[in-house]
Amino acid sequence: MAVTRIAGGRSNRLVAKLRGEDGLGLVELLIALLVLNVGIFATLAAFTGAATAINRASHVSTASAISDKQMECFRNSSYANIVWAAGAPCYLTTTTGPDGRTYNLSATVVAGSQLTTGTYKGSTQVKQVTLTITDPGDHNKVLVTSSSTFSRCTQSGLSSDTTACQS
Repeated sequence: MAVTRIAGGRSNRLVAKLRGEDGLGLVELLIALLVLNVGIFATLAAFTGAATAINRASHVSTASAISDKQMECFRNSSYANIVWAAGAPCYLTTTTGPDGRTYNLSATVVAGSQLTTGTYKGSTQVKQVTLTITDPGDHNKVLVTSSSTFSRCTQSGLSSDTTACQS
């Protein structure tokens, strides 16, 4: 390719300037800074996500402990006192956890019977308690649901009446 000469050799100087490496260090530095920034922002995003997950796990763990405590209240009650109504020994609609947050509690108590045919024999009187713990600060999002069955035969307060129990 022929280079046309412009008066005074300006063409040679232009070609030499274009082929020169002046300023490439600055471009390389800017690219390195860009790559470093992408890495730093990705790391920050990972830390933020991990902190959110740990906070959520702590919240669910506290709700689970509250649920266990509430179920223990039912386990320590007589069969007749396993109800979810105002004035009942285990009736509690809100509580503050050890983390300082408020939790809502709700329960359903359903009376029923266990299978009493064949080789398996159980109580004809059982109650199933399903306890739900929600977060009022997060649109009543359900944190924990636990369920337990209580038999009249094994619950405290049975006295001498064993007609509900099978052998």
